[in-house]
Amino acid sequence: MSISRVAVVGAGILGVAAAREVTMRFPAAEVTLFDKADTVAAHQSGHTSGIVDSGLDQTPGSTEAKLTRRGLELLIPYMAEAGVPYRECGQLLIAQNTDEAERLEEIFARAKDNEVPGARLLERHEIGAVEPAVRGVLGLCSPHAAVADFSALTAALASDVRGAGGTFRFGTEVTGVDAMSNEVRLRGRPVPAEDLPAGDAAAASESGDSARGEGTADERDEHDGAAGPDGRGAENADAHDSRDEQVRDRPRTYRGEEGREPVIGIGDELRDRFGGQDWFRQAESTIGEWTQKVSDAWANRDGSRTGGARSRAGDTPSKSRRDGSVRDAPAEEVLGAFDIVIVCAGLQADRLATAAGLDAEPRIVPFTSDFYRIPAADTDAPTGTEVVRGIIGSVPDPQAPFTETSIVRGLDDGIILGPNTFVALGRETYDRHGFDLADISSTARSKGFWKFAAQTAKTAARGARPLVSRTAFVDGIRRFVPELDPTTVVPGTRGVRAQAMTADGGLVDELTVTRRGRLTMVRSVPKWAATSALAIAETIVDRAFENSAR
Repeated sequence: MSISRVAVVGAGILGVAAAREVTMRFPAAEVTLFDKADTVAAHQSGHTSGIVDSGLDQTPGSTEAKLTRRGLELLIPYMAEAGVPYRECGQLLIAQNTDEAERLEEIFARAKDNEVPGARLLERHEIGAVEPAVRGVLGLCSPHAAVADFSALTAALASDVRGAGGTFRFGTEVTGVDAMSNEVRLRGRPVPAEDLPAGDAAAASESGDSARGEGTADERDEHDGAAGPDGRGAENADAHDSRDEQVRDRPRTYRGEEGREPVIGIGDELRDRFGGQDWFRQAESTIGEWTQKVSDAWANRDGSRTGGARSRAGDTPSKSRRDGSVRDAPAEEVLGAFDIVIVCAGLQADRLATAAGLDAEPRIVPFTSDFYRIPAADTDAPTGTEVVRGIIGSVPDPQAPFTETSIVRGLDDGIILGPNTFVALGRETYDRHGFDLADISSTARSKGFWKFAAQTAKTAARGARPLVSRTAFVDGIRRFVPELDPTTVVPGTRGVRAQAMTADGGLVDELTVTRRGRLTMVRSVPKWAATSALAIAETIVDRAFENSAR
């Protein structure tokens, strides 16, 4: 197989790492990376707490454990050479009761089998020597755990790709993949400027990226000039006061065929399934607000469909503007033909797989991860950020997979609390008052999601109140560090996690790669994929180029 043209879809940390790996192995290849955002790490890679996983809880001998070890071997020297912010600060998992202590001892056994350096159990009286402000009955210390800036890491990897002659086409949404025997053809469309936050364009410009793919300097200046004085698009300036300052909308994305019908009675469906559960009654007022938003949105569209679905009048795709009106999306076009295509689409992995004619399973169910923070400016207060030295985490519970939380002393010496995790109302919805009809529909139609919800309904009761109350969430965090002052906590970043899920409701937390001829698609990645990014990139490229001629 002759290789001269390679495309990578997705400019998150895995996509950029895979593109870099291709340029290293095939220096003569023409590598093009597509993303609908205006910069790298626009989604999951740029919305994390920055924890570098040390492999404490990996199954010994598993692919994920091997990827973590190999990832750390590659990651730490690379960040040091590239000047990516990184600090070794140590991690302490804390058990609050005997059940958690038993699980912590099991994790310690796995950590020893995984040869995690320096891992040791700490009795109650020993915990204070590592983290004086922490309270618990048993601790597991990993002294070499660290925090890093994964956005900066992605930017550094992108610089390597660019230096090797690779091209980034930002503002370009891939909507279809045609895998043929001798090439793979990508179809897509440009993302209209009004769908892209101006802040992303500025960030891309600062890092040397072309804000609109292959546009000229004059065209980029014109695009950037559309921003209002607060860095948002001019049409958004008036809405600034009503929006959360910590978040911003992201571009719309490919919807496939699953967004054709409106969401009808999602609140009733939830009520029928879980109305008798305490956790549901606590959250029901919020669910009612969501349902009303959905109903109002459909009522105000004058019969047109929204969220990237197709209009009633014909087959022309339509997309909703931020002011609620509907406009036609740009026509789909052929983006190019390539010898090899690697898709690392994250939140859109299942949709692009379906568009390529691959199995729809595993499906992606999005989960929102809210983080809170205590700014470093509070370090002069007795209850400020100095009470935490490194990373403090809860004990993972297999029966409640989204209840893990951490207290992290960040690279700026501020404190990051979170994540507060719950089902997302949009795969790329970062506005705390926003939602996406097609994405809600996708989740509501997933049999696997409902089976997962039924399986975890009992344990979900413990986490329902924090989902709708920041105060309750912070109170839960303070079980570990009572000295944290809740009055200093402010909203932090918001991320959306792409959770792959089987039709039986099982969570897919390992690297899953599907290959069809010259097309390779990443369907799911391990939970701590950013830590293992360079090792995962090696595996992806190995798979993509099997039996190929160099």
